Amino acid sequence: MVDIIITGESGKLHAVYHKSEQEAAPLAVVLSGSPRQKCHMNDRVSYAMFRAFMDIGFSVVRFNYRGVNDSEGSIGTTAENMLDIATVIDWIQNKNEDSDKIWLAGHQLGAWYVLQAMMRRPEVSGFALVSPDPSVSDFGFLSPRPNRGLLLQGANESEEAAAFGVHLTQILKKQAQIDLETIRVKNADACYSQAADLRQMYNDLKAYVGRENADDKLL
Repeated sequence: MVDIIITGESGKLHAVYHKSEQEAAPLAVVLSGSPRQKCHMNDRVSYAMFRAFMDIGFSVVRFNYRGVNDSEGSIGTTAENMLDIATVIDWIQNKNEDSDKIWLAGHQLGAWYVLQAMMRRPEVSGFALVSPDPSVSDFGFLSPRPNRGLLLQGANESEEAAAFGVHLTQILKKQAQIDLETIRVKNADACYSQAADLRQMYNDLKAYVGRENADDKLL
């Protein structure tokens, strides 16, 4: 993996990129949580998501939104962060024109960004939502977009978060015709604070994406 700079709408975006050795490998973009909660591309959860895709042969990128660490600009609004996400998706697709699959994965606020980006990018093959932020409840942007994805939550997250997971699953199925598989990581909190919990989250994500990507090859 290498550090790279991607030119964004507000300046340089700092990113880390891994290029798969496999020909026409599928792609993935990893979205961290809210910068206002000290989340960034090198936090433990973002790195674990990145490694899950990397270790099953994807070309994958993670990055800092504008105003975070070495990315230029000021911390952005949702609309501004979505511009940064679009820039990074375009970048990895342009670097891998022979690939026809791309996945998105996000943690907390990044999970909500995953859903927004998927609605705007019909080429998205699959997605993973890791402990979505339960305070974000506006899903008016959802429209029918048949797809499949994974919801990962810690079993020790708050009751509010658990209820939100159920609600999110129902909303996605009803409003967007999305098939969402749910996995609850035993003993884990929303930040996967214990090493064993982080490892289990990594293993669950890796297993799901590997299976779904293999199934796609049979279609």
